[in-house]
Amino acid sequence: MTSWDAGLSGPHRDIAANPGRILHVLAGPGTGKTFAMMRRIARLLQQNVKPRSILAVTFTRTAARDLREQLAGLDVSGADEVQATTLHSLCFSILSSQEAFAFNQRTPRPLMSFERDCLENDLAVSFSGKKSTRRLLEAYEAAWARLQRDTPGHAPTPIDQQFETALLAWLRFNEAMLIGELVPLTLAFRRANPGLPILPALEHVLADEFQDLNRADQELVRALAGVASLLVIGDDNQSIYRFRHANPEGVRSFPTDVPGTLTYSITECKRCPPNIVALSNSLISHDPHTTRPQPLTPLSTRPDATIYIVQHATLADEITSIAEFVDNYLAQHPEMPAGRVLILSPRRFLGNAIKDALISRGRNALSYFQEDELSEDSAAQGFCLLTLLVSPTDRAALRAWLGFGSNDRRRKPYARLRDYCESHAIAVHDALAALAAGSISIPYTRPLVDRWIDLQTRLATLAPLSQLPLIDALWPAGNPDVIDIRNVAAGIALTGADNEELLSELREAITQPQLPSSDSDVIQVMSLHKSKGLTRDIVIVAGCMAGTLPSVDEDAAPEEQAAQVDEQRRLFYVAITRATKVLVISSSIALPLAEALKGGATIRLRTFINGQPFARTASTPFLSELGPTAPAPISTTEWRRQCSLS
Repeated sequence: MTSWDAGLSGPHRDIAANPGRILHVLAGPGTGKTFAMMRRIARLLQQNVKPRSILAVTFTRTAARDLREQLAGLDVSGADEVQATTLHSLCFSILSSQEAFAFNQRTPRPLMSFERDCLENDLAVSFSGKKSTRRLLEAYEAAWARLQRDTPGHAPTPIDQQFETALLAWLRFNEAMLIGELVPLTLAFRRANPGLPILPALEHVLADEFQDLNRADQELVRALAGVASLLVIGDDNQSIYRFRHANPEGVRSFPTDVPGTLTYSITECKRCPPNIVALSNSLISHDPHTTRPQPLTPLSTRPDATIYIVQHATLADEITSIAEFVDNYLAQHPEMPAGRVLILSPRRFLGNAIKDALISRGRNALSYFQEDELSEDSAAQGFCLLTLLVSPTDRAALRAWLGFGSNDRRRKPYARLRDYCESHAIAVHDALAALAAGSISIPYTRPLVDRWIDLQTRLATLAPLSQLPLIDALWPAGNPDVIDIRNVAAGIALTGADNEELLSELREAITQPQLPSSDSDVIQVMSLHKSKGLTRDIVIVAGCMAGTLPSVDEDAAPEEQAAQVDEQRRLFYVAITRATKVLVISSSIALPLAEALKGGATIRLRTFINGQPFARTASTPFLSELGPTAPAPISTTEWRRQCSLS
């Protein structure tokens, strides 16, 4: 067994060795902050700390998987027994206990994205529309702590209180919960029941990616730690989740908020070549609030990366050229797995277009946009049918099924049905069955009855099916809108999973996606947000246009707009620091008008190309912040010439 401090030096050794109770580490991308955390765990285990008394939490499922893999590689007895998980998974296990179920009086059944859309439609009429409803939902999921200085807990304003009442009534009636509720509910349960042993006695808590946690998340981490030792590691310059009220101040102010904290900083970037470090340092120095104007120092022995900044004449040129560049590069480097290529886009439609172009060239590429598999109604309806096949009385799935095919998800007739069910103490499926049989009457609900009758017919057809035949029926081959969900489901079915296992594993794969490793044969296409924590040889950041990066809410107050720009600068910083060999920053100056309007691009001029309406835009203003070492932008033609593309 290798000693915990073998080959360890500098701040990494200091962090691993320090016996202090509360430690705080600020560390930039590629600086080895998780490596230092692993060595600290190795020391604890070698000093005979009980493995189950060590809890390591992080934000994403992929990061949690990486934690477990690194623990497995420690070559230390007991490493496989250390609790390494996401905060949300930990909360779900706590809330699934009998005591928590009784306390919260809630059903631990998470809503999928298409089911949440029904919730938003149902509440929007009372709360100034869907946009306002979404903002209230996000605040509720942050336990109403919108700012770092707010105390998580009760709804602070009358409108917040009214919304929470309406929301909880909807969730209780439909026997479901929001994934974002997991932390607030666990925090409330913990506060109200401090004596209940909801976890094994903890001696050490380690929280990675602390900047991704909102105020409620942070409060829960501190509550779980109690009197145990606590290590928090993060990077304020990679704080990119303001939509869930995670603010960079959370990791910046931790030493002030928690007296007695010992603070460390790691600045040497071992991932990025020197020229990418120079670009990222220049970019983040334009953040007026950054606490570290020069956060990274490069390894001087590393060679520079190849960097291209390309401006294409049209969106079609951008899509085609990126696909051809990747195909050509992989052909010239057959020893490199395709999984070493990462394509990032601020807009799903562009990312998926590049994915399709790669597939047309014979490359294996998959999209990993959040819940992308269910973005089309045909894909979501198949998932809804699977849910109701396994659990015919599932109210959230039934609510979604009744709403498919309607822009407002048949809000008004469903409200009448819900009123009847609540006043007569009858379940939704029983009421629908009675309506279909004519034994009860509810005015203006015929569209719901038609959907119910159609559902019974479909479920009867699906009942004898399982595994691949069931998948063929739910998501037929040849339908381009269901390719992604079909592929994921087929992979699960091939393991021999029954229908109930298929549903459970598919739900987890969609809501908590794990990205394939970089050694896979899959080119990964995703949003900039999802790339955090990844390292790839080739990184292409597509769609870097004004209006999409940054994308600013024109209706917001000037201070809020400035905060949005600051965060998206950090998002761009995250994106460019994923690369180790090749970085491509790509944009187009003309794209179809409909796509420009949908994608939020800043339109400089409207024109016609080949008789079709196009919008002219410009590259992201962040290019001007990359500093004097950034290469000059080049055209598609020049890029193709430099890369010897046909």
